[in-house]
Parts: sequence; C-alpha cells; structure tokens
Amino acid sequence: MTLPDSTLNFIAQYAPNLKKETEQSLTFPDKEYTIDELARAVESTTRNIRAYQDRGLLPPPKLRGRKGIYSNAHYSRLRLIADLLERGYTLNSIGDLLQALEKGMDLRNFMGIESALTSPWTDEAPVRMSMESVLELYNNKVTMEAVSKAVELDLFRIEEDGKHLQVRSMRTLNAGAELVATGIPFEKLLDIIKMLRGNVEQVASELVKLVADHVLDKYDNDAMPPEEDMPALAELIWRLRPLAEMAVHAELARAMENAANHLLGDKLEMLIKNLEKSNES
Repeated sequence: MTLPDSTLNFIAQYAPNLKKETEQSLTFPDKEYTIDELARAVESTTRNIRAYQDRGLLPPPKLRGRKGIYSNAHYSRLRLIADLLERGYTLNSIGDLLQALEKGMDLRNFMGIESALTSPWTDEAPVRMSMESVLELYNNKVTMEAVSKAVELDLFRIEEDGKHLQVRSMRTLNAGAELVATGIPFEKLLDIIKMLRGNVEQVASELVKLVADHVLDKYDNDAMPPEEDMPALAELIWRLRPLAEMAVHAELARAMENAANHLLGDKLEMLIKNLEKSNES
C-alpha cells in the first residue's frame, strides 16, 4: 500500500524534483482564505495554524492591508500535516520531512519507508457478511454474549444496521467454525484468541524494539534518516515481515507438538488401555 493520491498531491506541492506528470495531476483551483476560513476548511483551529507558522511548518500568508490571505498551498500543507499526524509522525519529524522535500529529496525514498510501515501485514481484506450468515456458519452455536466478546477482540465489527458484520479475517472465522463443529465452545476459543493476542503483541513489540534499539539508534529521535539510508531501511522493514512470520510459525509448531504429545498422548494412552481391557473381557 502506498500513500493515497490525495496525500501524494499534497506532498507534490513541496517536492520540486517530482516528475512533471505528477505535478500536472494537481487539480486544485486557485482559492483564497482568511485564517478563519482556512481553519474551517481543514477542520482545524486558528490557534493550530498560527502554531504551525511559528514552528516553520506553514509559510506566512500574503498581507493585503492588515489582513492575512492564505492560498491552496496553505490548505494542502495543513492537510498534509494532519495526514502525517494521524499516521503517527511528530511535528518535529514532519518539519524535517518538509525541509528535506523542499531541498529536493527524492519523494520515492520517503514513499518506500511509508509503504513499508503502513502496508497491511496480511493479504486478507475485510469481508461483509450478514449476522444470519455468521450464525449459520457456526450452526447457530454462538450466543450474543460471544458475539459481543468477538467484537471486543475486533474479530468483526457490527455495522450500523445491526444486521451485518465486517469480518476482519475469514481465515480465523472459518477455522473457528471448524473447531466449534467438533464440539469446542466458541467462547473458549475466544479466550484462547485473547490469550494468544496478548502474547503475540508482546513478542511483536519486543522484536520491533530490537530494530529500534540496534538499527535506528544511530539516528536522532524524531529526525528524518539521511536520504541515502532510506532504501536500506525500507528493505529491512519489508524483510521483517517474513522473518517474523517464520519465527512465530516455527515456535507455535514446536509448542503445539509438545502440548499435543503431553496432553493428547495421555488421553491416547488411556484409550489404548481401555481398549486392551475390553478385548481381554
């Protein structure tokens, strides 16, 4: 996943080395704003606009008499700032990015880092299903309490009409249905998912922390890495994905083998002994 077209358009206005066809894709008509009008247009406040100007993130307006007049360039930059803030960037890092773009940084290098960080780590897309279809998939062995618990775990989300769900992972839903069909209560499976998620999130956090501590520690906090380092950093993030999946899969397989041998092995041994007794009688 790359940056949305709208964000690319916003960035393009501050990247003088972008390809011509990208620059020509900007279609914003000329417009002028007072500071109050600009704040309303970008759903911000005049206080934020002035604060961004003070930090050098936003150029000052043109003066017409005593009135400051803002343009689409101000509008676009404010939208870009808001977009990057939502993505987790700090104001310091946004300032570094804007300065780098104005000095001619190749936008493709930034997009490589952005894509590596924000692309989904799964090829599954959410699926819309009726509540009736989900209950039917589980042979109506699901209580509304269990549905609420599944919503809390973000396995699916109930739409406004109350009759449809946005299922986050059909693989998980189908696997759960097969297990429930064997006689395992759905609520117990949700307990396992909650336990698994807590452990996996801790492992993921520690793995990413290793990269932050041992690979990124040479860069100043909140500062943009040098442009020449960006391709290698993006490649590292992409490589983390299969490596993390392989490590988790291998450890889960090892743990499942040990648990199955220990728990199910005892059950199997008892069944064999009972079978032997039955044959002797």
